[in-house]
Parts: sequence; structure tokens; C-alpha cells
Amino acid sequence: MSANLVEDADAVHTYQDDLESLFWVLLWTAIMFSRSSLSKDGRSKFIWEAFELGGEMKRSVIVSQTVLKFPGSHNDFSNNLHVQPPLFPDCRPLYLLLKDLADLFCTHYWQPNPVDWQSLMTVEALVVTQGDIIKDVINTLPAYCYQQDQAKLQDHRYAIECFTRHLKGNDWPQNDKPVAQDLSEVVLCEMQGKNTVTVLQSKHILACVEEEEEEEHRAKIPQQSQGKKVART
Repeated sequence: MSANLVEDADAVHTYQDDLESLFWVLLWTAIMFSRSSLSKDGRSKFIWEAFELGGEMKRSVIVSQTVLKFPGSHNDFSNNLHVQPPLFPDCRPLYLLLKDLADLFCTHYWQPNPVDWQSLMTVEALVVTQGDIIKDVINTLPAYCYQQDQAKLQDHRYAIECFTRHLKGNDWPQNDKPVAQDLSEVVLCEMQGKNTVTVLQSKHILACVEEEEEEEHRAKIPQQSQGKKVART
């Protein structure tokens, strides 16, 4: 679910919330089934914080993007094929897809300050006299980027474009099958004293799902047998 819906149970459910769900499903799946730069404890702590502690933490993940941070600008990383992505060192396009989606939905949770708007107005006025030279500057202004992303959030087309563009990339790893990543217990001293919080069961979530399905299957067998007995009678 979107950070907005998790944080406010009375919030109006919009299609922007559904679009944001794309990011969360992809992020959870990638971290749980792809090798990342996160340690076992770091991965467990992040899964707990982002998916269990509520909307405020989800909002922080999108706005601060700490887990997706990279020294230098996003554009520098995108254009430098020799630099490994910070979160998924084996899968550059996966990281770039997540980063583009996070940048898009970040616009849902913050607004430029008055100084940013004033800077945009000033530069826009200079465009009239200095043309293309100043247009390059506009692309770096927070208020301008905010306007562009707000426009992208008006329908689903840009989100689909992100998936299409990155899935067509030729730098996806050849051996890209999912590998279940382990989780551990995490001590959240700063949040819950000295209590140890179990993120998930010791077994991987897929193993738990398989066990539940087997139990449901076994539970149905006696009912089916009883039904056949009644039918023969």
C-alpha cells in the first residue's frame, strides 16, 4: 500500500496510491529475492521498518531515499556504466527502475519551499533573453522538477514508460533467477528499548506459504473422502 493510505486510514484511495504500490511491491520483491549490498541484519531491519512500522516510515523511505542513495547525482550514476549501483550491485537496471519510481512518488509527499519557487520564476524570466543556455539550468531546479513530476502523476503512462525503458535495457544479468534472502531478528534499541523484535519467522516466507498450502490441502482430503462416501451411500 502507499505510504499515504497506511498513514491515514481515512484518506481517499486514488489511482496515484495504486501506482505507488508498484514501487513497494517491486522493492520488497527485489530485496527479498535479489542479492543486495544490505547485510542480513540491515535487510531485516529495513523490511521491518518500511513494511511493518506504518506510513510515516514509508513516507521517509520515499522522501529521503536512504536505501537508494548514491554519492553524486542520479544522472552521473546513470551515465557512468563503470560505477556499480549502491543497492543492487549485480543488477543496474533494477536499481535505476526503483530510483526513477521513487523520484516520481516522492513528489506526492513534499513541496518546494518559497525560495525554490522564486528561483524558478527568476530563471524562467531569463529564458526569454538568454534562451537555451538557461534552459539547462531549469532542469536542476527543485520547483521545476516538482512541476514535471506532478504532471507525470496525472495518469499511469509515465510509470509504464519507466518499466518499459528499463526492461528493454541490455545490461540485465544473464543468471537472474530469484534467490531467497535470509532475515534475522533485529534489536531496535532506539525505538523499543532493549526488546528484540522478530521481523519474520526463522523460515523464509516462501517456506511458510508452502507449509500453509500443504496444511490446507491435507484438511480438504478428509472432507473430499467423506463426500465420496456419502455419494456412494
